[in-house]
Amino acid sequence: MTTRKRWVKWGSLGLLLMFLAGCGLVTLGLTQNFSVTHLGDKAKHAMTATSVQEANKQAQRRAARGQTEAFDYANTSQLTPLTVARYGLQELFGKSSYRAVGELRVPAVGLDLPIGVGVSDAVLVRGAGTLKVDQQMGDGNYALAGHYMTAKRILFSPLAGVREGNNIYLTDKQQTYRYQVTRVWVTNRYHVEVIDDVPGKKLVTLVTCATAKRGEQNRLVIRGELKSVKRVAA
Repeated sequence: MTTRKRWVKWGSLGLLLMFLAGCGLVTLGLTQNFSVTHLGDKAKHAMTATSVQEANKQAQRRAARGQTEAFDYANTSQLTPLTVARYGLQELFGKSSYRAVGELRVPAVGLDLPIGVGVSDAVLVRGAGTLKVDQQMGDGNYALAGHYMTAKRILFSPLAGVREGNNIYLTDKQQTYRYQVTRVWVTNRYHVEVIDDVPGKKLVTLVTCATAKRGEQNRLVIRGELKSVKRVAA
């Protein structure tokens, strides 16, 4: 075999391997996105007024015992296909202890996610997570965090399209709380005061990374004010 033919052969093989690797990465990405969506949808479908009450009681008991590690954002890592697969397997084999305490919807950007207690990976792989131990819907500043992903339609990524005047809905399956967005801004990750209560205000605050870039230092913040509360029909 001539030298030229060898180069052509190895060059073709290299291109084939690159193509297969690219297909593999695309498949992993699609599988991750599907699994994240599936986990969130399953959590929402399993949620009832009774299950929410029980989940809140469990969270209150843990807080009373000083077990607040679920709220330590430093323990939260960027999602990977392996992380997502692990939680998918836990769900499949009935090993998951996740229970939603509510649902978050922003119709203008197609966001519809379960709300879990704290910001652990098990919570944020499914949807939104509460940032404070004792927060309650419709009172104070109800603060939620979520992942910003490269896929623009999952988790908190759609928040990039939120504008002032959009509605944000929270529900605990007993009441539905409608907030109207009053401010959208980007701030440094260390400006944690954005989740503090504001005297005389009933707010919701949504926080996510400003981009999907690894190590992103800035945070996108969505702030809304409570406009109405309606009882959920039985």
